[in-house]
Amino acid sequence: MITVSLAGIPIGINNKHSYIEAQARDYLTDASPLFTVEASPEDVERERGMTEERFSEGYLESIVVFRHIAEKLPSYDAFVFHGAVLSVDGQAYIFTAKSGVGKTTHTRLWLSALGERCRYLNGDKPIIRLVDGIPYAFGTPWMGKKRYGANISAPVRGIAHVVRAEKNSARALGIDDLSSVLLSQSFRPRGRAEAIKTLSLINSLASSVALIEINCNMDPTAATVAIDAFGIHREEK
Repeated sequence: MITVSLAGIPIGINNKHSYIEAQARDYLTDASPLFTVEASPEDVERERGMTEERFSEGYLESIVVFRHIAEKLPSYDAFVFHGAVLSVDGQAYIFTAKSGVGKTTHTRLWLSALGERCRYLNGDKPIIRLVDGIPYAFGTPWMGKKRYGANISAPVRGIAHVVRAEKNSARALGIDDLSSVLLSQSFRPRGRAEAIKTLSLINSLASSVALIEINCNMDPTAATVAIDAFGIHREEK
């Protein structure tokens, strides 16, 4: 058994394989867990049946465990979001897009444009948690195939919906414009109370940060258009 600290929440994991311990090595803690999860053999086999790829037992256990953790997070004012998060000057910017649009490519343009001011917080599955009413993005060991991310956190400043286009542009959005996107990219627990709480958390997030749509190609200026839309200062080269 190991204990990890995710979004400031100590969580016990009854793991059967070493994979998850290695994956979560930067998140291990000696704190007493607030709850404990484990993946049963049936859970793992069910997960195996959901993909045609040949994954290891340890990898499948890791996926199931994270899903079990996500089921319980709303009780702690937190939820899992599918998207990439960058930390810029200590503030988090969330990027979401349909598969294949180029979310990772776009965020890498930000790193090129902003240099050391910008780093990956998480490239795939961050946790969003309200702390004293303020939404924070937290890194997790589940950060995508390219492992972009770190065990850091930052208050969320904005959310960008990335859309592929021939010409770069950006526009401000309202909550109603982005609500369906945020809902589709957020983990929705099976329990009724947890699902209702997740909806409330999503609304709190969206109502307290800047929301924009980025229409972009893969030209470096796509990043500067988006950076300017968020009002982030950048030094002219």
